[in-house]
Amino acid sequence: MRSVNPSDDTAKEKRRSTSRLNHRPNGKGKSSRRFAIAMAAALVASSLLLELTAEPNAHAATNVQHSASNTSVQSNAANTEKKLHYIAVEGAYYYTVALRSDGSVWTWGRNLLGELGVSENIRYRHTFSPIRVPELSNVIAISAAGGGINAAVQADGTVWEWGAGKLPSKVESINSAKDVVTGSFTVALLQNGTVWSWQRPTAQGSDSDLIRKPHAISGLKDVIQVGSAGLHGYALKKDGSVWTWNEPDESGNVLSKPTKIKGLTNISSITRTDTSLLALDKNGKVWGLDETGKAFAFHYDFKVKKMDGNSQYMLLLTTSGEVYSYGRSVNGKEGKVNHLSGITDISAGYYHSLALSSDGTVWGWGSDKYEEAGAPATSSGGMVYKPVQAKIGTDVYLNGELFQSMYAAVETPKTVQLPIKAIATALGAKFEIHQVEGSLNHYTLNYDNRTTTIRPNETQYVITSADASGERVMQLPEPINNYSGATTVPFEVLRGLGLNVSWDSEKAMLTIDDADKKDSGS
Repeated sequence: MRSVNPSDDTAKEKRRSTSRLNHRPNGKGKSSRRFAIAMAAALVASSLLLELTAEPNAHAATNVQHSASNTSVQSNAANTEKKLHYIAVEGAYYYTVALRSDGSVWTWGRNLLGELGVSENIRYRHTFSPIRVPELSNVIAISAAGGGINAAVQADGTVWEWGAGKLPSKVESINSAKDVVTGSFTVALLQNGTVWSWQRPTAQGSDSDLIRKPHAISGLKDVIQVGSAGLHGYALKKDGSVWTWNEPDESGNVLSKPTKIKGLTNISSITRTDTSLLALDKNGKVWGLDETGKAFAFHYDFKVKKMDGNSQYMLLLTTSGEVYSYGRSVNGKEGKVNHLSGITDISAGYYHSLALSSDGTVWGWGSDKYEEAGAPATSSGGMVYKPVQAKIGTDVYLNGELFQSMYAAVETPKTVQLPIKAIATALGAKFEIHQVEGSLNHYTLNYDNRTTTIRPNETQYVITSADASGERVMQLPEPINNYSGATTVPFEVLRGLGLNVSWDSEKAMLTIDDADKKDSGS
């Protein structure tokens, strides 16, 4: 399940690419005209190649902006002393994947096709509240693809893949990776500077084995970055040269021998645009490849520090910390993206854009129909024009153990809403929905001879106990709710059951403890 209606996406992309040729960067003079010509050539090439590949992929600067000296994240011990924050982010096809400073991976946005990788059986439309990806820890690099396939590298050098209806699973034979890029095929950069790749089935819903198992790309060494576009692989070497090879289009075929790309020298980083390559040289100039594979330069009046893009638009981060978008930008406007400061990284999702600030905050804008920008839409049509801040993601611990659910804990301005059915099951409590004449009347939550009764749209609940007379009425900061298809309650409800519940916003951690069970060790 690599793409969403690929034939429809291709038809739409043709129309978009044609209209994009009429878009021009803001500004006057020869520099702007050269940029327009170069951008048009790149988009034509992307449109032609996309028709052949028909598979949406997206890749952010997380994995393609590494230098030889910063290809990994500092140890968790050094990060735990600071407030939790994000250190990498990637925008994909209507969803987002982010890496947190404690080595955990969080995701939000669309989950209709299991893109988020939190369940193999149940789907829901979307979530803007970050949900932790299970099974992953001590992660140092992430990658996300348009077809819903995501990957991560852990500190031990292992690579894990998830999404498209699958939970995370370890990739066999890879034990010394430091970076990974997903797409039509997956590319891993190993710690010794060599490159491996493998392919998965492209058919939607396929459960078959790998088309091609992990295999070293012969002839590549001293590599510091990798990338992919369609069935083309790319590798940046320490000497600033860029090399490319072709993956086999059918099982049993062999991949081509890597060749050096002419015209690209003194390159410091690379990234992909679905169907082609973008390269940044050490002078801050961006280069692209036309439909024949020939290198050409983009011209504008500022130096670029980082870049990301796809077949629709290009996102640029300047050395002065400003963000620019050219092409069919996600907010319909070319040029400088306002309301951003202190930006250190960027990501060009298909219909939404993302920026990471120096304090570890993720900002999103553009299409937000699945809340992939990180917050509910702020304008009609499911759009966000002014960047919104994404939440950090809340960990829940039950009696000292990390609680993992396919539904997120939702931080609101007043409280944290918890997916109560999953919480009740983990606690051994009983949660019930009561109807009167076919209509919802109230909810009950029973635990350890105590029962709480909650009515919809009310900010209070009633506690009754089997060993005490009467009842108590307690106040809530907000009513019971429903989020991503799950019934949620303010965490304060659990205190009425005699549980010790605390919320630490600095650590993004909510703890739920039954003192009696902890003391008894059960």
